[in-house]
Amino acid sequence: MSQEKLFAEFSAVSTEDWEAAIQADLKGADYEKKLIWKTLEGISVKPYYRKEDADGVSWLLNNLPGEFPFARGTKKTDNNWEIRENVYEQDISAANAAAKHAFDRGAEAVCFLHGQNVKSKADFDALVAGLDLNKLYFDFLLPEGAKGNVIYDPISEGNYSLKDAVKKSDCKLTVKTHPYHNSGANIIQELSIAISAGLEYMNVLTDEGIPAEKAASQISFSVSVGSRYFLEIAKIRALRVLWANILKLYGVTGTAKIHVSTSMWNATLFDSNVNMLRATTEAMSAAIAGADSITVIPYDAIFKKPDEFSNRIARNIQLLLKNECKFNKIVDPSAGSYYIETLTEQIASKSLEAIKKLEGEGGLLAALQSGSVQKAIDESRKQKEKLIAQRREVFIGTNQYPNLQEKMSDKIQYKLDIHRGAEIFETLRLQTEEYAKKTGSAPKVFLWTAGDLAMRLARATFIKNFFGCAGYTVIDTNGIPNVAEGIELVKKNAPQIVVLCSKDDEYLGLAKEIFPALEKEFPNIIRIVAGNPKEAEDLKASGAQDFIHVLTNAIESLSSYQKKLGVV
Repeated sequence: MSQEKLFAEFSAVSTEDWEAAIQADLKGADYEKKLIWKTLEGISVKPYYRKEDADGVSWLLNNLPGEFPFARGTKKTDNNWEIRENVYEQDISAANAAAKHAFDRGAEAVCFLHGQNVKSKADFDALVAGLDLNKLYFDFLLPEGAKGNVIYDPISEGNYSLKDAVKKSDCKLTVKTHPYHNSGANIIQELSIAISAGLEYMNVLTDEGIPAEKAASQISFSVSVGSRYFLEIAKIRALRVLWANILKLYGVTGTAKIHVSTSMWNATLFDSNVNMLRATTEAMSAAIAGADSITVIPYDAIFKKPDEFSNRIARNIQLLLKNECKFNKIVDPSAGSYYIETLTEQIASKSLEAIKKLEGEGGLLAALQSGSVQKAIDESRKQKEKLIAQRREVFIGTNQYPNLQEKMSDKIQYKLDIHRGAEIFETLRLQTEEYAKKTGSAPKVFLWTAGDLAMRLARATFIKNFFGCAGYTVIDTNGIPNVAEGIELVKKNAPQIVVLCSKDDEYLGLAKEIFPALEKEFPNIIRIVAGNPKEAEDLKASGAQDFIHVLTNAIESLSSYQKKLGVV
């Protein structure tokens, strides 16, 4: 039998050859601008990766799963994780029943989120009656005499008395980065905060006389995973690498126990069913990265108490990943990916520099008290919101492709005290819904389509999406043949805004006919051109009042129209 390698007849292609082919295809376009993605963390993501990109990654060839520095994960024979489900019921009896229901339908652990009704040991016993205490987690401090897996993080919760926290309970200290993630922190900030918090805990525990190995076993991490699929895989792997190296300094061989929750920052109020899809890709990132346990947050949790359907879908996402996709069977599924291995190394290196900076400020606690952490996260959030406002960062159903018939203001049962990326658009749309309740209708946008068929259709679609993001009623037309017919249609539909949709080189001729007639008949109607034509000044002279195009900051523009039209 031939021992020749598969595809041996094909000659190898060098990186130089690939680059030459790419440059030829670019036809003079800037390589950096066209093909290099620069993330908010300062990482330049290349269009492709080859072996030489990962040659400097120490763990790529030298380490196996279950070995230091645990980039490959802690498990040697499988990739199993614990399916954890949140219990949102506040009533003790209802919460107990919900937990049993979750276990019966595939959950492997549950976390009780609300402790305000658990005021005594008797209340606690009623809450956990008939349940395996080892499979229960509590996101609140337990009453005296009660024992359980408390997920307690005094830093995230603003209780900076770490020594009191250690003395007060037998609970393990959990470093929770969710508050920072939901405030807009980037990946480097999340990891540097997580590791610095872990350092604070290790120091306090060992100062109290607890051996380093036992102290390490009392610390776990609970992080959010976002929608940037490969970056989030690398983030979780980098967290293990960083913490393993920290523990090594204490003489401990081991790494982080990591629980992962799907993101709340990415969840949207409008077209909320899309949250199911976001949560699926986020859970996939967590599973591929080797998380120890995962919680999928129900798609409707940002505006109401999750019901049977939303809890079932959230649970089934993980059951599918295990039972149908077999993600739990393959050890370190991303092993050897030059892209992910390189990202893991870059994220770990940048995070280490950020950790050193925090330690230079006296540690995370001191940095929080001085406000430097909050300031950095605020800057990161503003960067993200700018991209969202410009619709370069897309939330389907919110700042792109909105469902114009959807109404949500009457479906909101509560407002969570967290930031979310989509909120800046949701606020506009909810304002419009309230305006429509008071006046009988939302503002109307009339699309005056004319000229070149392809361009007018493309620009009409763009404008529908643009004003749909604020909940405006958009009246489309199938090409208006003349000014007189257009004026009659405007009169019939009574819009507040008219947008001319056509081709750049046709705009000026059309505007000179249409806008003066519009201004004469309807002086209060706002006249807009869809696009960014070179003849902008001439178009303004012909009656155009605004231009909307892909470079328009949607939040600034739509907020301006909310004020002009009396919506706010």
